[in-house]
Amino acid sequence: MNVLDSERMEGILLEQGYSPSSSPEQADLIIINTCTVRQKPERKALSLLGRLCQSKASSFKPILGICGCVAQQYGSQLLKRFSGLNFVLGTNQVYRLGEVLERVESGERVALTDWAEERDGLFQTSKLRPVPGVSAFVTIMEGCDNFCAYCIVPYVRGRERSRKPEDIISEINWLAEKGVKEVILLGQNVNSYGKKDNFGLDFPGLLKMVAGVEGIRRIRFVTSHPKDLSDRLIEVMASEEKICEQIHLPLQAGSNRVLELMGRGYTQKQYLELVKKLRRAMPEIGISTDLIVGFPGEREEDFEQTLEMVKEIEFDEAFTFKYTPRPGTRASKYPEQVPELVKKERLYRLEELAERISEEKNQKQVGKVKEILLEGVSKNNPERLTGRSREGRLVHIPRQGAESLLGEIISVKIEKGLKHSLLGELFQPKPQNLWQGEEQCLSR
Repeated sequence: MNVLDSERMEGILLEQGYSPSSSPEQADLIIINTCTVRQKPERKALSLLGRLCQSKASSFKPILGICGCVAQQYGSQLLKRFSGLNFVLGTNQVYRLGEVLERVESGERVALTDWAEERDGLFQTSKLRPVPGVSAFVTIMEGCDNFCAYCIVPYVRGRERSRKPEDIISEINWLAEKGVKEVILLGQNVNSYGKKDNFGLDFPGLLKMVAGVEGIRRIRFVTSHPKDLSDRLIEVMASEEKICEQIHLPLQAGSNRVLELMGRGYTQKQYLELVKKLRRAMPEIGISTDLIVGFPGEREEDFEQTLEMVKEIEFDEAFTFKYTPRPGTRASKYPEQVPELVKKERLYRLEELAERISEEKNQKQVGKVKEILLEGVSKNNPERLTGRSREGRLVHIPRQGAESLLGEIISVKIEKGLKHSLLGELFQPKPQNLWQGEEQCLSR
């Protein structure tokens, strides 16, 4: 979601006459877009802000702003703490960036962190953004009503608000006209789409509408809350050709006791049943997850149950985190905070298991032919092009001879499985030699 917010701000700035700078030292404006779901990215953002303010005390004097979840969380306190900071823009106020810059240029220091009253204001500016390539994010809802004990999202992103379906489809049509082939629908809990509104449309219904957009060939979405994953959603995923067989389904913990402390609203058994339903409907589905270790009160036996769940389910990818207290959340006040050394040791064990499983599953793909949407040049190797399979696996192929296929869905034969990706070659089936067969018949 931060990626999309950054794209929106870039679009606003381009409309205002700004253009990207090649380095911070040459910039007239620097904006730090932030995340505060975990403590580490928050600390990194504030550390960067401090360094930029120190530099600004010399001859280096750009307009300096901070946006996103850290901005929403601390608001005007940041202006007091950092004298070189010009503005603070909350998560619901991105669309007012142009207005804020005008106020800053007139000499004000501005903090805007109120919740946007108008739904249209919250979701506007999408069509101003530059289109990044063949795959694009589309927001369908903002905020969350679940208030899990560890999570700060409802406090920095607000309560659930769904976007009008006609506006979503309009943006996707616009993206298709710009050459986008794949859309990734975004929401803190996409399965709750439309539940609080009078659209007469739920998330599976919206997916069917998106599948009807001409030019869009693939549809993905994040994130699904397990307690709201319906049988109807599974049915639509399995029946609509454009919807990729991929789902991000955060487990967070494998112990019923910890899940209850977290306020997740499902049990081990219920989660496992969802996985079975998904794999019955789509045997090749890619399932990724989030896992937290060291939640307050987590005992060794609880953690062992998480390991057992990971072994049983065999996730295609697992994003693993140490628990860090977030201000204002229930869990930050829980007793039995787990010692840091214990959290580190558990995280290491979990990561080792999850990566081993992921690598083994990738190695099982060797020899298979996959449909890949070729997206662009690999970030780590300019000699390779990169795309994703339908189930979400990252696939690299040699760049030479394949550049003309960017933006196309191609067949790739997998040659090697790595921890986090696959290596492959363009697959070109050998034509049958009918003449040779006829000659053999005649020779008899």
